[in-house]
Amino acid sequence: MRHATETDRHERRSRTRDPIRLRVRYRTLGRAASVAGVGETINFSSHGILISGQHRLGVGARLEAIVEWPIMLNGTTIVELVTLGRVERSAAEGFAVSLEKHKFQVVKKRSADER
Repeated sequence: MRHATETDRHERRSRTRDPIRLRVRYRTLGRAASVAGVGETINFSSHGILISGQHRLGVGARLEAIVEWPIMLNGTTIVELVTLGRVERSAAEGFAVSLEKHKFQVVKKRSADER
């Protein structure tokens, strides 16, 4: 029986991952102690995100990640991609999140005190 290599694992992915670097805020969900942080996306696919963050999260943790989208709605309104998912893999370079749900939301204007 042959052992899977790192290359085999990458080839089994059914979705192409695109290298995209965007700011992301994340927080764990559930009964366990909540972890929140800020990081950067490393890559995206339609079903997952690889995030470089302040924490090494445990596999299986439920997570909300909010990505600052690089394109404004109508050129004037800031948009965020809000995702819910689970940590599938965690390593020194970051953690991979499989996406269960996602939506775009408009960011309400913040006062100077909230920035």
